[in-house]
Amino acid sequence: MRFVVCIKRTKWQRDLERYGDQDFLKRIYDLQNHAYLKVYSSHERQLQNLERLQTMLPEARFIYREDLVTYEPSADQVLVSLGGDNHFVYCARFAGSDPILAINSDPVTSTGSLLYFDTESFLKKLGRKEKKPEAANLQPSITRQERWTMIEADLHYPDGRIVKTGPCISEISIRNAFPDAMSRYVLSVEGEPPEEQKSSGLLIATGAGSTGWFRNCLPPAIQRSSHATFGREEEVYRIVAREPGFKAGRKYRFRYRSMDTQELHVVSEMDGEFTVDAHEERRFPFPPATQALIRLSQQRLHVVRDLENLARL
Repeated sequence: MRFVVCIKRTKWQRDLERYGDQDFLKRIYDLQNHAYLKVYSSHERQLQNLERLQTMLPEARFIYREDLVTYEPSADQVLVSLGGDNHFVYCARFAGSDPILAINSDPVTSTGSLLYFDTESFLKKLGRKEKKPEAANLQPSITRQERWTMIEADLHYPDGRIVKTGPCISEISIRNAFPDAMSRYVLSVEGEPPEEQKSSGLLIATGAGSTGWFRNCLPPAIQRSSHATFGREEEVYRIVAREPGFKAGRKYRFRYRSMDTQELHVVSEMDGEFTVDAHEERRFPFPPATQALIRLSQQRLHVVRDLENLARL
């Protein structure tokens, strides 16, 4: 088994490309609550972790995010995400039905709620933490993996076009394209009357997405309960209307709802946008009369939870 490690540029690297001058960038950070030390220290730690992996795993292949468009999943390799939660969700789109492993590139500043490894714990599992790479054989074997539930949607446009959004790993956001305007839409499921809602937007989350923004948007009573989040392998998805109208919102049947085999229909009454996993390239127009059909995906995301090096046995 071969590891293909997908790395990302650090915030410092991305911002330097944008502004082109270190002194000017430092002034920008100075105006942002004196963030230079925090950002640059994280940049250095991420480079150190990358260099350690490259040294200890010379047989692995290292690629950048833009290289994923040519990545081809296969049974003899494992895609490894080296970054934070958002980078992992981005990489997971390209894993297909093959397993993906996530390494937190900087645990000091990244919570990494979806990530099961850091650099040292990953190398320890492979017996490469202290050994020199030339002295160790590498026969990695996955001893435990999880099957995360995903959701998917079809967008039916008034002109007859149908767009499939592909699997969603974390969450779908539906809102007005102008964020300060009210989001208007109609929700329905089979066997129930439709419900028109006005809110600042609709969130639809998987178990993986329930620990993030979704949880913070729940009504306070639910947010404080044990039901605020749910398992990544549970075959359910949940919806919440963000900041619904004060009076009518308290009566919404779909203000907060758990869904399983039911297909959710959302009809737009706005010039809206439909965004999958908070990624710019997966943002779709959602104009008036467009209908979204949202359901559990038949595909599951296979996430490596534990592994070992068979060469040590």
